[in-house]
Amino acid sequence: MTTLTRAHERLREELADSGVTLPGAPDEVDLLLTELEYAWRPPVFENRSLVYGSFVLPGERSLIQIDNLVELLDMDMSVDQARRFSDGRSSFIVRRADGSTQLACFRRTIQYEADLAEIEQSTGAAIVQRTVMGVTRVFTPTGVVEWNGHRWRHRPSARVYLPSVRTAVPEAPRSLLLGLLDIAVHWLSPARIGATFLLDLNPQEHDDHGLDLSAALPSPNLSVLQRHHYPALFAVLGQTDLATLVSADGDIGMLGVGLRSSIASESAIHLDAGMRHRSAARYTWDHDHTVAFVVSEDGPVTLFRHGKPIAVCLGVPD
Repeated sequence: MTTLTRAHERLREELADSGVTLPGAPDEVDLLLTELEYAWRPPVFENRSLVYGSFVLPGERSLIQIDNLVELLDMDMSVDQARRFSDGRSSFIVRRADGSTQLACFRRTIQYEADLAEIEQSTGAAIVQRTVMGVTRVFTPTGVVEWNGHRWRHRPSARVYLPSVRTAVPEAPRSLLLGLLDIAVHWLSPARIGATFLLDLNPQEHDDHGLDLSAALPSPNLSVLQRHHYPALFAVLGQTDLATLVSADGDIGMLGVGLRSSIASESAIHLDAGMRHRSAARYTWDHDHTVAFVVSEDGPVTLFRHGKPIAVCLGVPD
């Protein structure tokens, strides 16, 4: 039985006021509240607010599915003592409603949002984290619940958006669309890095017409289908403007590609948005075999086809 304080009940009320519902059975939600409250208002040690991370596992779930990545250690101590071993990056405490506690020691850092979203998907655990930047968040089956400094907000995960994107782009493989959504929604959007991915769905019709390659940067055989390539893509896109070319096989072509528009597309497309969005809309109007994934620096991700937005994925909280 989890003992809740007034602070935990206030947190429950604040979440409800923000329209956020935590998943799980009542005893699991109570346990998750204690973990979220601790991460949100952590102890201060030598004038430092501590980083933190924990997994709240439903009774039938296990971290064994990721056993090549993690070592689990039993903890014969109080929860307050156990929490001191968690850094929220490579070590997390694992809690269950039955009162058991373990320490999960990962063999690599898993601090990135995309890593934790993937682990939540494979294990069913609710994952609480306080990042090195002081952001408090919890990963759930439907997305990320995050404190933005003013209120709690829920951001849907890439997998939530996948069905509607597949409907809009039915000829693209599921894995390709999920890869593009993953890097856009869980990597670039939270970091407020603007980018454009230009997906060529018909390489037989592809040519360089409309592309300005004068300042383009070649890619070292990176692919949006390979998750371990994402950190390299994240790094280069944080230092590169303009568009990135993606083949129907998921391969990254040139980066830093300018998009030229025809006089006809400029006359046809009058978009009340920034240059990145207008360029993508006009290019897809001129080239009907392309789809543009545009990540705004403000967070939202917009897909364009035939000059029109066909899907919008919400970005980071305001």
